[in-house]
Amino acid sequence: MFGRFLPSNRRLNPAALAWVVVVFAAIVMLAVQSSIAAGVYDAPVALAFGLTVVHAGTMPLSMLRPLFGAILSSCACAALPLIGPHAADAPWPWMVPVMITQIAVILIIGLRAHWGIALSALLGSIGGSALAAVVGHALFHLERTDASIINIMIYACIAGGVYVAAVIVQQWQLIRSQLLQEKENTAEEHSKRVTIEERARIARELHDIVAHSMSIINIQSSSAPFRHAGIDAGVAKEFEDISTSARAALTEMRGLLSVLRNDDSAHELAPQPKLTDVDELVDKARQAGVRVTLERRGEPLDAVLRDSTGLAGYRIIQEALSNAIRHARDSDIAIRIRSDGASVRISVTNTRGEGPTEAVSTEEHRGQGLVGMRERAGSVGGEIRSRRTATGGFEVEAVLPLSLTGPVADERRERA
Repeated sequence: MFGRFLPSNRRLNPAALAWVVVVFAAIVMLAVQSSIAAGVYDAPVALAFGLTVVHAGTMPLSMLRPLFGAILSSCACAALPLIGPHAADAPWPWMVPVMITQIAVILIIGLRAHWGIALSALLGSIGGSALAAVVGHALFHLERTDASIINIMIYACIAGGVYVAAVIVQQWQLIRSQLLQEKENTAEEHSKRVTIEERARIARELHDIVAHSMSIINIQSSSAPFRHAGIDAGVAKEFEDISTSARAALTEMRGLLSVLRNDDSAHELAPQPKLTDVDELVDKARQAGVRVTLERRGEPLDAVLRDSTGLAGYRIIQEALSNAIRHARDSDIAIRIRSDGASVRISVTNTRGEGPTEAVSTEEHRGQGLVGMRERAGSVGGEIRSRRTATGGFEVEAVLPLSLTGPVADERRERA
């Protein structure tokens, strides 16, 4: 309630506020209860103060250890009436401050602990006061039997009502928290379902559009030498290479569709390409008439390169090479892979060429290749830099660490 009138960065902590209220109430009841026990009930000051310290102290104790608070408060309720049984005109065995303190203890336990512990505090205090009344009548020959019974009944009614109210509030809070948790679980499940449906939709689009087109390319290139008799060996070899590339693309596409549809890491593409497979990628580009060179420098990477880094490097080179072919026709492309022991530096540079192909000139969505390369590099803790060269060409440079460091590493360690 008070937090509404405070700035958002200075809101009161409910738990801290509860502690402040409980400790303040315990101090007030200690002062009131000890003074009434000594002044009205003629109890010894030291004894009255000691027992009231114990009884009032059960209020903050019940915040930490509800069961201990219930036991100790019940014992105090049995002992406190016996230190001042001779006050003829005062309520007995329940002094009013003792009654208020014990009701506060039952309220605290009822709100914070299991209902059984709060019930034990209620029954224990009633039993303790009844035992004190019996002992008082037996030892001090008190004749206020009816008044004692009425006093105990008044306490039992008030404390029982507070106990029921506390249990109802606690159960309402428990049900409310469970409903909130169920809402969060439902929202999470809905988010997962939406994600799965979106992945399935993407998988369908890839299957219906890309995979179908690649299948047509594979069939046409495979059957071309048989449909067109008399073509020379070079053309037949080129058709065979096209068919091989189409089949490889279809294999990877099926693996990707499996990952999208099953959401299972066991369905990842296998085997995964690595940086050592770049030579085969370059050879296929050369066979297609692309002027591309490959240069390697530094230490061998086979033993120290992680699979994820090798896959990211391969995909970055593949995408950069594809972009150079599409955006700069008839250009010279240079691929450089360098290792300094701590990181792998990949550079793909192309000259200006004759401009983009007709398909690139008419496409609507551009720049997706660079975004994908940055995501690939970021997934292994690396980075991508791209720029225009002084001669009008384009360069893509990637730096991939051999050992994962930084926020990505911290996140993966926390997941592990």
